[in-house]
Amino acid sequence: MDALIEAAQAEGAFNSMGLYEDWANYGGILAAFSEKYDIEINNDVSTGASQDLINAVKNRQGQDDSLDYLDTGMSFADSADNEGLLAQYEPEVAGEIPAEMKSENNTWYNHLGGNMAIGCDAAAIDNCPESFADLKNPEYAGKIALTGDPTSSESAFMAVYAAALANDGSLDDVQPGIDFFAELSEAGNLVAVTGNEGTMETGETPILINWDYLMAPMAENLSGAGVDLQIIAPEEGTVSSYYAASLNADAPHPATARLFMEFLMSDEGQNLLLEGYVRPVRLQEMVDAGTVNQEALDRLPESILQEAPQPDLEQRATQQAVVVEQWAEAVA
Repeated sequence: MDALIEAAQAEGAFNSMGLYEDWANYGGILAAFSEKYDIEINNDVSTGASQDLINAVKNRQGQDDSLDYLDTGMSFADSADNEGLLAQYEPEVAGEIPAEMKSENNTWYNHLGGNMAIGCDAAAIDNCPESFADLKNPEYAGKIALTGDPTSSESAFMAVYAAALANDGSLDDVQPGIDFFAELSEAGNLVAVTGNEGTMETGETPILINWDYLMAPMAENLSGAGVDLQIIAPEEGTVSSYYAASLNADAPHPATARLFMEFLMSDEGQNLLLEGYVRPVRLQEMVDAGTVNQEALDRLPESILQEAPQPDLEQRATQQAVVVEQWAEAVA
């Protein structure tokens, strides 16, 4: 570690993309990392979509502004790994991470997760939906949004997955989820707007299907703006998923990239994630060891700790292909 720290400080910079300040407390994580190791942070927040990060790695090969670190959906990390874009690295705590939460060749590790939920501004909606079925109600015309395009956004893709399970689909059959959103679009309930905190605040998208851990800080931030954001676990059930942390094989700051992975997976980094309302991958290990931030754990929305099915990599890959092939035509 001493040699790694010395090498990282000699590089002096860290490049990332899409690590929004209010996303899983990445603002706090980047600030703490920068202060602890005297590293300059260059975080491009022009986009956070998983595919955009991978495209940046491909398009910036050999360039000083390429990415050091990627935070993507599991399927996107696996795809990048298959293309040889990711570096192999094993952090000190790798042995505490279950085999199903990391790649076989140490190129990516799950680090944060939660469940898909329905967010509803109770100040703007008289009767908030309790289920996916409720979203078909005509009273929600022009009010429902996803967080992006499911063909390139992990969160939007998993929203389709959750809707599939709610409509007699399965982890091996995402088609009912596509059909569900096609029906919402045709009825005018689903709007062609990328939903986020800003569109919730303006009332453009008072209903948003998103990760519960992303909406928890949104609810806190928007409480002073007249938005009463309720986070609802769909009655039919939902899906769980973890995001994957990985390093660019062509990182302009390879030592800093590896040091950041160590920091992120350490008790300090995992507790900072916990402060961002997410379920860190080493949560149970920290609870057992007595190193967890109990105050942050107590603030975690109950829905995030609920067990929900999670598709494996093969299921993600096959069902992502279905969404890529059919989404544009189905949801015009």
